[in-house]
Amino acid sequence: MRVLFLDLDTLRPDHLGCYGYHRDTSPNIDRIAAEGVRFDNYYCSDAPCLPARAALVSGQFGMHTGVIGHGGTAADMRLEGEGRNFRSKFSNNTLWMTFRKKGFKTASVNPFAERHSAW
Repeated sequence: MRVLFLDLDTLRPDHLGCYGYHRDTSPNIDRIAAEGVRFDNYYCSDAPCLPARAALVSGQFGMHTGVIGHGGTAADMRLEGEGRNFRSKFSNNTLWMTFRKKGFKTASVNPFAERHSAW
């Protein structure tokens, strides 16, 4: 089994062909959607996008992860131990770590992965 997880910032479904948009704006995404799983009902647990992504991969609301905003301490994961040792209690329980524990090879191509060492 292979998983391609696309998390695209500021992409609206009403501008994608796979969701009924009349212009040919997304032929490659439309092909992926036709052959894979497409979600029609998805609700954001946290906003803005950084807390939403942290919630998505951790399964925890922002009030539990500590990521409640985009900048400063509002964008920091709650870390265990003294001195902000760059390890979070979620580092072994994220979606990505679950994949790795099941034998998947994982890679991330985005600035989000570099922003927080917990990911």
